[in-house]
Amino acid sequence: MNFLLFRRLSSRLAFKQTVTFALLVIVLAWSAYALLARRIYGQVDAELQDRSISVRSMLQIRANDFRWLNEQADPEVRAQFAKSIRYYQLLDDKGKVLESSREMSDLHLSFGGAAHQALQSGHVTWEYYGAPGDDHLRIVNTPVLGPRQQQFVMRIGVSLDEADDDAWRLRLYMLLLLPFIILAHAANAWIMAATSLKRLEQISAAAKQITPFDLSSRLPVSGRQDELDELSASLNAMVARLQSSFQRMTEFLRNLSHEIRQPLTVLRAETEQALRMGGSSETNYRDMLSKQLEHVELLARTVSDLMELAQSESEKIKLQCEKEDLSELVQTAIDGMRGQASERGIQISGAVQQNVVGAFDAGQIWRLMLNLLDNAIKFNRAGGRIDVSLAVHHEMAMVSISDTGSGIAAEEQQHVFDRGYRTATARKSSVPGTGLGLHFARAIAEAHGGQIEVSSVQGEGSTFRVILPLHPKGEILMPSTQRDATVN
Repeated sequence: MNFLLFRRLSSRLAFKQTVTFALLVIVLAWSAYALLARRIYGQVDAELQDRSISVRSMLQIRANDFRWLNEQADPEVRAQFAKSIRYYQLLDDKGKVLESSREMSDLHLSFGGAAHQALQSGHVTWEYYGAPGDDHLRIVNTPVLGPRQQQFVMRIGVSLDEADDDAWRLRLYMLLLLPFIILAHAANAWIMAATSLKRLEQISAAAKQITPFDLSSRLPVSGRQDELDELSASLNAMVARLQSSFQRMTEFLRNLSHEIRQPLTVLRAETEQALRMGGSSETNYRDMLSKQLEHVELLARTVSDLMELAQSESEKIKLQCEKEDLSELVQTAIDGMRGQASERGIQISGAVQQNVVGAFDAGQIWRLMLNLLDNAIKFNRAGGRIDVSLAVHHEMAMVSISDTGSGIAAEEQQHVFDRGYRTATARKSSVPGTGLGLHFARAIAEAHGGQIEVSSVQGEGSTFRVILPLHPKGEILMPSTQRDATVN
């Protein structure tokens, strides 16, 4: 993000926020002014009503005779009366002025409108006279009942100059204050936008440094614990997972490359040697072809593991469960691996409970058992033992495979089921492998609704336990937390 683009985005965000804020402030200011002005002029009306009552209490009407009861009134009432008769007028029912103050006479008010309405309705009416700055008055028209039910109208007015001045000062104060508030908000909005965009610019620059070939970089976290920090933390966690996945995949591909390259190299060398051995005996050819067949089988197993890996990456293992006797499957697997074990002088013993019947995929269970038994043979010591047991407990079948091999270090036991993972002992040994067998073993167990676990003591051997329900579902999605799991 270049400097000009940065300033343009900051200004645009600040402008949008300022316009919205300005409209809101103007509406609030106008509402506040209307409320305060109404209160100012409301106080004038209340004072005018008090004056009207004061004047009426001082007025005595007898026939066509009017007189003020000044001497009989209370001093406070007389003071109020003295202020009230500056704008005073008394009219009969024809609109004739019977008595008026000089100021009211100078206004030449007509008998109509509010005054006439007060006479007809018998209720107090209000009216304005003039405009602000030029004899602006608020007038109340009060109906008065005289002798012989004769009706009169008493007009009392009060100047609005003071109220107009207060309202004008209020308007001026708001007009001066509004621009300052809006400008202050605009500056604050620009600073906030610039700060936020600056952090986004830093995050963007850091994100550009992250590539599939270099996942060590991380997005900056300011420590403010705000939304941007949460976003950066989430993305950093994602990058860390990707980095771990890429590292495992790189290690897996490196091991896989070695496992494929070695038998191919041997095959090529032996084939070239066979071509050069023109007159060799049939026995030599058979021995050479037998060795080549072993390497072809290793390649076939590697390709099969890759196919299974692709299937597990789709997060789904499809089972074709039928009613099977797990006892027969386990015993058949034991018998099938005795020959391979006997070549190294390893003894396999089995304690298999009979008639363990449930819903299983025989092919997948066979693959699970062969993976576990193959590992137990490959990583066992010469002349060692393998003990296999099958028992049922609370409708759960438990298969245990123990060996007397090299064992697994405690810190490695939690990784032996990870995809492509091989223990340090396995990597140092001459035993070929892709690190996929235990991954598929766990995937098969979990697809049946079960689980697999390991316990081991380094230098003494390992025990793998497979726990399977006798009635699993026909097809189970691999748990999301396990889909990246791989095998030893």
